[in-house]
Amino acid sequence: MELYFLKEDFSLLDGPIDSFTSVVWYERFFETGTFVLHFPETLLKRVMNAAYVCTSVVDGEVKCGRVEYLSTEEDGICKMGGRLLECILADRIMEGSGVYSGTVTEAVSSAVAACLGEGNVTIGECVMISDLVDLTYSWNNLSEWVYSVLKPYGASYSVKPDPETGLPVFRIVRGEDRTAGEKAAVFSSSFGNITSINMDIDRSSMKNFAYVQGKDGTVVTVDNSGGRDKREMFVKADDIAPGGFPTSEDYTKALKKRGAEKLAKNPEGFAVSAECATDSLPRYGKDYFIGDICDVADEKLGVSFGMRLTAVDTVWENGVCSVYPLFGEEIRYISKLMGKI
Repeated sequence: MELYFLKEDFSLLDGPIDSFTSVVWYERFFETGTFVLHFPETLLKRVMNAAYVCTSVVDGEVKCGRVEYLSTEEDGICKMGGRLLECILADRIMEGSGVYSGTVTEAVSSAVAACLGEGNVTIGECVMISDLVDLTYSWNNLSEWVYSVLKPYGASYSVKPDPETGLPVFRIVRGEDRTAGEKAAVFSSSFGNITSINMDIDRSSMKNFAYVQGKDGTVVTVDNSGGRDKREMFVKADDIAPGGFPTSEDYTKALKKRGAEKLAKNPEGFAVSAECATDSLPRYGKDYFIGDICDVADEKLGVSFGMRLTAVDTVWENGVCSVYPLFGEEIRYISKLMGKI
């Protein structure tokens, strides 16, 4: 892998450089990812003024992060790191209060365009989420607002450099179901494409039923319990008032939407982490992507899952690439979990 160091306007400062010691890209589907880079101090003068670090084009995609810290360490090694480009939204506040209406895709795209204004970021092709909504905001952090709106639809957003221009592009993304068919991505110890698997279940903070109260005292409920024991929460939505909507149906729909967003922030804590064999298939970035739903199985543990890929750590060290995927939180189905669930 070759790295390029960029100025604030995304023009080239230096590169390509392949003499780094290691670089780790911590990609996340429902939050802003990070990166950490180690390189010999002989490169320090060349790269210390870099605003961004990006890779060369790999499988049609460029990884890029904004430099937020730089330090010298022992043995002549320097450490540089920061957040991935989704941080551009994380640094913005939605000014004032208001509503964005239309389809989910239209409303979110309009909000992002309005907040970012005439900058380097452009709005690219987005996955279509056709539900009609009225999305309220009131001095929200833009990134947190977008994540909370999209998460109930199994969707998220990405900001990545255009492979041709190098400038960042915002997109609404939603992974594919790769549990079956020609595009299936199966991870199994019996297949030999994972070298280890770890499972973690935590229901301590999970909520699946919400009471949502609007400004006029109207209360609606959102039930995601699916017949299981209810774990209830109360959501006070004083910023949602009947006067802001043309009909009572639209008003209650907005309240239910708020409840769904709050429940999405309190999911059942269920995660499966697996270390992929370096040269095995399927290949991340080509056969499967972050946000996809994949099959994960381990015959020794007796578990089999169809789960969303929510995090990927890609480690380049001494010329070798290792991929560590994390499947969790968004459970599509569990066919077997140690004989019970």
